[in-house]
Amino acid sequence: MSRRAAIDVGTNSVRLLVADVPNHPGHDATFPLRPVARDIAITRLGEGLEAGGALEPHAAARTAAAVAAYAARATSLGAPKPEVVGTYALRVARNPDELFNRLAFPVRVLTEDEEARLGFRGAVAGLRIRTPRSRILVVDIGGGSVELTVGTPREVTETHSLALGSVVLTRQFLAGDPPTQSEVRALREHLARLLDPLLARFRRQRPRLVGVGGTITTMAALAQRLAPYDPERVHGFRLSRATIAHLIADLLALPLASRRRLPGLQSERADIIVAGALVLEHLVVVMDRPSLVVSEADLLWAILLGS
Repeated sequence: MSRRAAIDVGTNSVRLLVADVPNHPGHDATFPLRPVARDIAITRLGEGLEAGGALEPHAAARTAAAVAAYAARATSLGAPKPEVVGTYALRVARNPDELFNRLAFPVRVLTEDEEARLGFRGAVAGLRIRTPRSRILVVDIGGGSVELTVGTPREVTETHSLALGSVVLTRQFLAGDPPTQSEVRALREHLARLLDPLLARFRRQRPRLVGVGGTITTMAALAQRLAPYDPERVHGFRLSRATIAHLIADLLALPLASRRRLPGLQSERADIIVAGALVLEHLVVVMDRPSLVVSEADLLWAILLGS
């Protein structure tokens, strides 16, 4: 085995994964990797960011500090220099050097297709989905974008990335505290325009639904009232359509100050969880599925496995 580390610089957060990985994964089917340390910091790199806009210096400084701290932690745990990847905010900002110039090592900015494929491969590995012809749709609701990836354990057949992340949608639609009915209706209409033609085609394939990313893992934690957060209880959790609807009703009834106190919800995520939850509900309803399986394994797993 070898110890490896990866850091994901997202629109809303910075995440660390340190894990022991078999040197010859095919020779040990009992596990794809063993996490040693997992952590997340809400840094809001994409604060106020529009496509083609600029990263704010204070957001870049917060993010750089989190990346540096996680790199030091990885080193202290015996991992070599981590691989650092960036997603939506670094793809669309006109000044990514605002962050890059503050870091001591390079960041690999993933294309939309790379992000989607890595998320898919990580989820499939983490959930140990091995049926060769099993059709899978992996949904990743991030802060800036939503990735939809279809395939089988053997190959990815289709990827899509849409600017429907929880930070983006909150800024565009949800100004009220709590959000008003008209705001929620406008957001739902926006989702229907952008998602429904695509989802109608996916629905005919009847894929297994798998969810990754902060919104979906948080909804699984909220459903179980996990305080503190427990990744072992989140990974593999089946999040039902009825539970999602119930949680959304509760979230919409509460002002931000009350949402911050909910068991299972990071206080820093309380302002954007409603938008992300509405995306999740829309996907499950339009796909006409009773539930989806939640995966803690995502693109960070794929990076460490060398996918």
